[in-house]
Formats: sequence, C-alpha cells, structure tokens
Amino acid sequence: MTIQGILFDIEGTLTERGQPIPGAADAVADARARGLRVRFLTNITGQTPQRIAANLAAHGIAVDAAEVQTATTVCVDLLRARPGVRCHLIVPDAVLPMFDGVNRDDAAPDVVVVSDVGDGFTFAAMNAAFLMLRAGAELVALQKNMYWFAQDGVRLDCGPFVLALEAASGKTATVTGKPSNVFFETALAGLACARDAVLVVGDDLRTDIAGGNATGLRTVLLGTGKYADGQRTGPEGKEDWFLDSVADLPRLLDAIGS
Repeated sequence: MTIQGILFDIEGTLTERGQPIPGAADAVADARARGLRVRFLTNITGQTPQRIAANLAAHGIAVDAAEVQTATTVCVDLLRARPGVRCHLIVPDAVLPMFDGVNRDDAAPDVVVVSDVGDGFTFAAMNAAFLMLRAGAELVALQKNMYWFAQDGVRLDCGPFVLALEAASGKTATVTGKPSNVFFETALAGLACARDAVLVVGDDLRTDIAGGNATGLRTVLLGTGKYADGQRTGPEGKEDWFLDSVADLPRLLDAIGS
C-alpha cells in the first residue's frame, strides 16, 4: 500500500539542540506537496503546541499548532475524560493552562501527574508525590525519556524521576507520551489513514520506532539525534527503513510510493 500519512518526530528528527536539521523543511514541504497527511509528535512537555509550532515556523518548517501532538495534550484529554478526578500536577508552569478544567488537589489526589520540571525535581516535591502514591493515588507520567539534548548540553529528562517514584511506591506509571499505545493510537486517529499506510519517522528506537512497531505502523529510523548519540539498539523490534537524515525522506517516498 502506498503511503498516505507521516508522523514526524521533532527533536532529533527536524531539529537538534535548537537548530533545524538541514533538509528538514524541504522534507516536510515535500510530504505536503504529495498530499500526505502529517502530524508532528513529541515528548517535549514544557511547551504548548502553539509554542512548538512557532519555533518550527521560525526555522522555516511550516506547522500548524493543531498538527502538533504532545505527551501533554494526550494526558489532558485522558484526564478530562474522567469527570471529577482530582490531580496533583508536577508539570512546567508554561503548560499549566493546558490543564484548565482538570480538578486540582495537592493534598489527597486521585492521580499524581509527572512531567519534566528540571530543577523542580526537589526532594520535597518527590517525597510529597511519593506519600500521595503510598496513600493510594495513581501515577501518570507524560513520558519516561532518560535524557534530552538542550542547547547547552545533555540533560536528565523526567524518566529517572518517574522510575524512582515507581520503585519507591510499587506503582507502575501510566505513560501518555511515546512509546505508549494510547499516544500512537491518538495520532493515527487524527490522521484518519489506514494503519499500514502511515510512516513513523524518528531518531529514537525506544520511543519512535518501538511505539510505531507496537501500533502496527511502518517505521523509518534516522541517523541523527539519539541514533547519532549512540542509541543503536532498542527493546522492541526494528525499523522498516533506515535513512541518514530526514532530508533523504523524499527519495524513500519515491521508492515505496506515496
């Protein structure tokens, strides 16, 4: 079956350390020119879709905020689908408005939501979350990435802190970002394409490729981002195609049909 839609990762695929990857803008424009449906998927949790789209546009990559799906957007949708649920939020201030309408409870919540808050992962914040989990709260993690590439170097992501809470509390986090099934099924529903006619394009074997494989999508691993940093093996399967860079995507689409 020819390709009908593409799910593009962002960091490590279209941009890296705050700069556009050469050829990324042209690759996205080429996909649009072919009439393909596109979405932009990310575990970036400290920015709204509007901010992410604006950042990409500043690099010449044309993206509408409605095409951006983040771990945060999926989390908010899941929480809003549970009327009355009370949540303790460990999320960046920049995305707090996205949780408007979600009930807050910082004493005895039903759910503890953990995102990447950087320096906000203090002992006090972690211990408070641990005590809430011990008292019966569920644990929801927007993602469990181990690290990410900031403009000034490599930084821990929220994954290590989520793992610490899991180990201490005995709870297993529900993950709303990549590689979770709910994340990729949400993206697929947004495209409204046949499952085997969708490409997942990304640099991360553990999130992009593993999530795409588990959802029955076709996958393209890129030699940029985390792959270039040495992540050469993943826990779930293998990509369908490997490309040095997203700049090579138009040639792949010519070869397999779109």
